[in-house]
Amino acid sequence: MPKRTRRELDWEDVRELLIALPGVEYQPPGPGVFRNGVIRANKRLLAYPVRGRVQEEAGELVWLRTGQMEKAALLHEDPATFFVTPHFSTSPGVIVRLWRVDEQHLRELIRDAWYGVASKRMRAELEQGQELEQGQE
Repeated sequence: MPKRTRRELDWEDVRELLIALPGVEYQPPGPGVFRNGVIRANKRLLAYPVRGRVQEEAGELVWLRTGQMEKAALLHEDPATFFVTPHFSTSPGVIVRLWRVDEQHLRELIRDAWYGVASKRMRAELEQGQELEQGQE
């Protein structure tokens, strides 16, 4: 196994990055299908930890929403990081091996997932927040 030189990402990193975006809601763990917690925007799934059905000893796995073209590209270009199982094959997302993805790429994937479900109001809220941040610099 290769030596890791950076901090390994986990579900908490994904959760923090997503809930920082407008209109994103975290549903904590509970009984039912999403017993490990789930993140939604506009009532649509964005991400959840994959535990139980798919196990890997190396680190955490997260299902993350993608568009169909992006899903195909990720699976083709980097199958060591992104994959699906038969159970997830028709879902609008991929499973991410978090220990293999760097934080910048994860941020881009999260932003793309959010844009895929965000309303015009949510996008305007994000743009307004970015303008405020730039004005403070």
